[in-house]
Amino acid sequence: MKEILVSEPSYVTHFNCIGAACRDHCCKRWNITVDKATYKKYLKSEIPNIRKVAQEEMLLTKKNVDQWALIKFNEEGNCSFFTEDSLCYIHKVAGPKSLSHTCSSYPRTQTTYKNEELKSLNLSCPESVRHILFNEQAMNLETTSMLKSNFNQSSPVDMEGRLINLFCANLMMQPQNRVEENLYAIIYFIIFYQKITGSLDEKIGQMENAYESIVTQMASGALTEAMGNVKELQTLELQLLLGLQKHMLETEGLRGQDRLLDYMIRLNNFFGSDKTEEQLSSGLSQLKKGWDCIALHWLNQRPYIMRNYFQYRLYHDQFGMTRQQPLLKEIYLIVVDYFFIKSLLSAAALEKGYLTDDDLIDVMYSYSTVRQHDRKVNDKFSQEIDRFKRNDDLSVLNLLV
Repeated sequence: MKEILVSEPSYVTHFNCIGAACRDHCCKRWNITVDKATYKKYLKSEIPNIRKVAQEEMLLTKKNVDQWALIKFNEEGNCSFFTEDSLCYIHKVAGPKSLSHTCSSYPRTQTTYKNEELKSLNLSCPESVRHILFNEQAMNLETTSMLKSNFNQSSPVDMEGRLINLFCANLMMQPQNRVEENLYAIIYFIIFYQKITGSLDEKIGQMENAYESIVTQMASGALTEAMGNVKELQTLELQLLLGLQKHMLETEGLRGQDRLLDYMIRLNNFFGSDKTEEQLSSGLSQLKKGWDCIALHWLNQRPYIMRNYFQYRLYHDQFGMTRQQPLLKEIYLIVVDYFFIKSLLSAAALEKGYLTDDDLIDVMYSYSTVRQHDRKVNDKFSQEIDRFKRNDDLSVLNLLV
């Protein structure tokens, strides 16, 4: 037997679907796939309505055994099994074990390595957002072990990448007045790391020294002082706000898109096509004021909220461990997401004069619906960022001020 380590944050352990009470249920407006075994089970079901839906309201795709069919939507855009009381008919009459893998697992996710499994939740579920952001203990990690007959058919953990991830996660948890200072520290660490060479054993000591030096600078205020020398770059900010948001709405019909559009309309009040350059600059200044004077004041009552968000991103995205793109590009994408989310919240704060938990939940889940589930949007985000930063990876620092 082989030992498999299983890591599960508190936000996963305590998550439960709230069903009909959900503000934006997940049984609509995106592809709901059914695996082959479940599809055949529905066709042979003793329950007439389940059998009827399988025969008439499923589209056979036979893409693979996990994506054998798609459930068609009704006129309201809901799953054909969605009932008038906002519940799943299959769950209601046949129980949770009768659900397809897609329906029984979402929003739960799992990253699998040879001898490890890491549990998480997608942030595209409103209830996930609540558990991830609004619980100070959400990121507490429990690791257990289980025995399997064989190791998972996945690559082993990249230990160097894991060290990078752990150092960055610890830098995010250092007490600072603003979370931007923690992001600055992480970027500072990444820049140092990219300069060192040698085996992992040779690198570890240098990474530890760099980490300790940065923590010392954070505690003394030296890092905050250094960050004060970074200048605002409004040209980059405008390019990102105007260039990226068009991709957010390119894929029509996504769940949560209407809610995201509401917040984007508020944001675009500051950046309409009829605005002069001076007005656009003024719009950016107003957004910063909205963040500093309203949003940040509200968030500082629970400073763990945004730290949880970044801790979640480092863990859920497996930052530094996938090696799919350079580290500075990885952190650039995370910072751009934060910049966009900040802008949406700032615009709402300026319009209303305050923010609520509902605002944060709505922005986070609707934005994440696009960013976590639409690969085309992710690719275009990456391409646009490359175009705007013009080979200047360090311009990410300008988005922190």
